[in-house]
Amino acid sequence: MAATLSGPAPAHAQWLADEDRIRLAYAPKAYHFNPDPAHVEWNNIVALEWVSPRHTFWRADRSHLGVSLFDNSYGQFSQSVYAGLEWNLARLLDGDVFASVSAGLVHGYREPYQDKVPFNDLGVAPALVPALGWQGRNLGFALSLFGGGALVLRVSYTFDR
Repeated sequence: MAATLSGPAPAHAQWLADEDRIRLAYAPKAYHFNPDPAHVEWNNIVALEWVSPRHTFWRADRSHLGVSLFDNSYGQFSQSVYAGLEWNLARLLDGDVFASVSAGLVHGYREPYQDKVPFNDLGVAPALVPALGWQGRNLGFALSLFGGGALVLRVSYTFDR
């Protein structure tokens, strides 16, 4: 005779909770404060981010964890991984005006441009990127400051669950 165990099913952690979202972003180019003839015209920055209100501190409204692929200012294929926080500042046009800051690592600045990024001695450098933006239900825009020398305007789409 077989014994059957009955009772509540064990709880499983859910990696992507109901309030979490996936955001896909694109920025075609960086606008440099001090243009250099070596700068390329198009950077084609593509980013994929996990956005969640569950993992926050400093009174942030949500956090994000992301990866981006792009051609750096000198046309070299580059990548970054980052995490950040976002704070809602005001409601506008059925969306939120927000401020964010991301910190991460950037890779891809090589000879002869490896010194254009501080602390790039090992080919990987730290990055800190503040941004100001607007996020509606799915569509969003953000203006980011890269390295104190370039502005990037991105458009994003946040997927519903």
